[in-house]
Amino acid sequence: MIDAFLPWLLEELANAGSSLFDLSKRVSLVYLISALLFASSLFFYRYGKAGLSRLNVYFSWRIWTHASARTDYALWLLNRLLLAIMIPKTLAQSVWISWLFFFWQEQGLSSLAIGLPDILVIAFFTLCYFLADDFSRFFVHWCMHKNAFLWAFHQVHHSATVLTPFTVFRTHPIEGLLFFLRSLFVQSLVISVFLVLFPNQISLIQVFGILITTFFFNVLGANLRHSGVALSYGERIEKWLISPAQHQIHHSNAKCHYDRNFGVALAIWDRLFGSWHQGKDDQEIIFGTKQPIDKEGFLGQWLIPFKDISLLFIKALKKGASCVDPDLFAPKKKARKGE
Repeated sequence: MIDAFLPWLLEELANAGSSLFDLSKRVSLVYLISALLFASSLFFYRYGKAGLSRLNVYFSWRIWTHASARTDYALWLLNRLLLAIMIPKTLAQSVWISWLFFFWQEQGLSSLAIGLPDILVIAFFTLCYFLADDFSRFFVHWCMHKNAFLWAFHQVHHSATVLTPFTVFRTHPIEGLLFFLRSLFVQSLVISVFLVLFPNQISLIQVFGILITTFFFNVLGANLRHSGVALSYGERIEKWLISPAQHQIHHSNAKCHYDRNFGVALAIWDRLFGSWHQGKDDQEIIFGTKQPIDKEGFLGQWLIPFKDISLLFIKALKKGASCVDPDLFAPKKKARKGE
């Protein structure tokens, strides 16, 4: 058994390390470098040579070797191994697309047969795919802040007291599983519907094999979202696109920043849900939850959420409610942020 386990372990670790050279991964070196080029150009335009000093925190060795950052790295590697066990290889997107394809046909859905040009169908499909994926990311994220059970797992991500690009991997395995299922469901749904409506006409608009929206999102500073570099796009653009500064506000432990800026790429969802907040180049943010989990290593990050959920159940039992009171499981801001 060990003979089979060791090659698998080495392969998974090698695949994790290959993320640094994979354009489909946000932490690709290409995107790490492009984020710096994008930010330096914008800061130089706004503030001249003095603006370049705003990037110093990105190169701070104290940040990259901070205990919080080391926990990011550990969770990045260990979660990958754990999720490889939790998510069976048979749970492939192609399987679900095929099942949904025949399901829609059984429900009477059929080809539109209206003779649209391929380029128009491809553009429409790419737009729908992007919007469905981005909204579903926003909505699941929003739910994780509004429900105490889900927050118990999501607090792991918010427990980072310093941000580096690898903080994107600082998640509990249960959250990783939920987002995998979200992606599997939403993307399979959109693809299967278009396959039925426009057979032999759909494909995504891509750059270097990456969805065009994902590529430009990563090139234009996505890695700065999890960093100390506060980069605002300006109010007009930030009403439509989430900037690094806006996402840093989402990680703030200041009361005025609670539950703000859930969006990934588009800001329109936050505006619709009333959670939009503008970012600033000169904002000063303190990250973390102010809870003991902030100081925990990877093992505590894994276990504390289960402890918190157990306490929620005990609390419910003590109340003796015959049915669950929705307010009982709503995250309490003061308890969550230590106010």
